[in-house]
Amino acid sequence: MAKSKNPIQSQVLELLGRSLYVCNVIELRLRWMHKHSGGIWTGKTPEELLKSINNAVEKQQKDDKRMLGLVGQEMLDAIYTPRCDKDIDAAEMEHLFACKFDFKIQSKGHLRRAKTKFKKFMDARNHLVHYFARDYDLMNLESCKKALVELKAKCEIIKDAAKFFEADYNMMNSVLRAYAELLQKQFNLLHPTAE
Repeated sequence: MAKSKNPIQSQVLELLGRSLYVCNVIELRLRWMHKHSGGIWTGKTPEELLKSINNAVEKQQKDDKRMLGLVGQEMLDAIYTPRCDKDIDAAEMEHLFACKFDFKIQSKGHLRRAKTKFKKFMDARNHLVHYFARDYDLMNLESCKKALVELKAKCEIIKDAAKFFEADYNMMNSVLRAYAELLQKQFNLLHPTAE
């Protein structure tokens, strides 16, 4: 695209870029929460167990390549309802140290709000990704003005979703991190020479 002297076009492109970045952040956080809302971590030693939990806290969820629209409802159900269906007995039979964790943000009202915000977020995101360029000619000043108005409205929806899911992400991340720290303290008490 040729460089334009149209300041509104520059505003649109800058706001569009920032909005799409926030959409990516929301998606990464939802994928992380989905992966860590329930599960089992194992290790041959207590140190390996702690390392696997700490690695889970640090890793952003990037390995699920399925489209967010297809798995979004599955993710929300897993995040906001219990799902730890993995069997800890199998790990113990293999003589592994195991930690089972089932995290849920409990409240039917909260799940309803999450699903509503997710749907609005996906509608706004999908429009920006798939239809925005079709609907607006950014080489035309009047079209740029209309695009900026719609883009600002979509940005508010995206910001609202980001705020909602960020609060849950931060809470879940801090709980998992605190749990890892608690296990580390217990391990240090049991094995004082390991510090």
